[in-house]
Amino acid sequence: MKPMNERNPLRVGIVTLVILGLIGAGVVYLSVANFGTKNYTALLEHTGGLRNGEDVQVHGVISGKVTGIEIQDDHVQVSFALDSDISLGDRSSATVKVATLLGTHYLEVDPHGTGSLASGQIPLERTSVPYNLQDVIEKGSEALDELDPELLAKALTAMAGTLGASQDEIGPALEGVARLSEVVSKRSDQVGGLLESTRKVTDQLSASSQDIVGLMKQTNLVVSEITARREAIHRLLVETTDLSKALTAIVKSTDGKLKPALKDVKAVLDTLNRQDKQLTRLLENMAPAVRYVANATGSGPYLPLYLKPPAIPADDTTCKLEGTCQR
Repeated sequence: MKPMNERNPLRVGIVTLVILGLIGAGVVYLSVANFGTKNYTALLEHTGGLRNGEDVQVHGVISGKVTGIEIQDDHVQVSFALDSDISLGDRSSATVKVATLLGTHYLEVDPHGTGSLASGQIPLERTSVPYNLQDVIEKGSEALDELDPELLAKALTAMAGTLGASQDEIGPALEGVARLSEVVSKRSDQVGGLLESTRKVTDQLSASSQDIVGLMKQTNLVVSEITARREAIHRLLVETTDLSKALTAIVKSTDGKLKPALKDVKAVLDTLNRQDKQLTRLLENMAPAVRYVANATGSGPYLPLYLKPPAIPADDTTCKLEGTCQR
């Protein structure tokens, strides 16, 4: 190698400038290159406030950046870089959404469909943008021009007077609404679960509608049968009442004749009871005497006694009458 003082300064300067240029180009390339990403485009009706450099989200997760916005005829073309591990199908869509109230936006991309996105571009019919404030103001201005200012002033004056007179009632009402909103916000999960359960119950009722209709028809048959039985029971009660009235009339009509007959029956029963007692005593007294005669004559050859039963009662007559005989 030549010593430094022997080298050509011009040649050294040119080489140095070339090296510095290559280093600068490499830095610029590295600053703008997207490693590990894929580039796509989306056609929008208008930007909707979307700016270059804002986020691209997929299912609520930041997955890329907006890299450029270009006007094309009556629409705009938005270029964006997306992580290479996310594949956009042939039915993918894109929507511009508001991120904060300060005016920031983001591009929401929804991968959908099969295969790959044709030409890497989402067409205009599958994109949407939020409301444009200017359009809303212009439409509202047309409606305001049609209002009668005097009538509107009177209405506002009347409303102000009404609100002023009822401010004591409106304040607690607004506080109640605020508390209710707070409770609903805190229990949003429970409200969501309740609505989900309500939807399941509705689906179950819808699926069981045929069974419910059949049950209602069977219920109508049961009600008809109960009504028929009720009418039969009613007729039975009516006829029983008529029979009771007839028997009562018969008893009343024969009351004078039945009383003497009942008295005679009672007298006959009293007489029979007295005769029964006398016969019982007679048999009790007669049985021992007959037993002694049988013992004295029944086994000897001198005085045989032959009587055909039941002329002479047996020895166990008394116990049979009393019910005390033992086998």
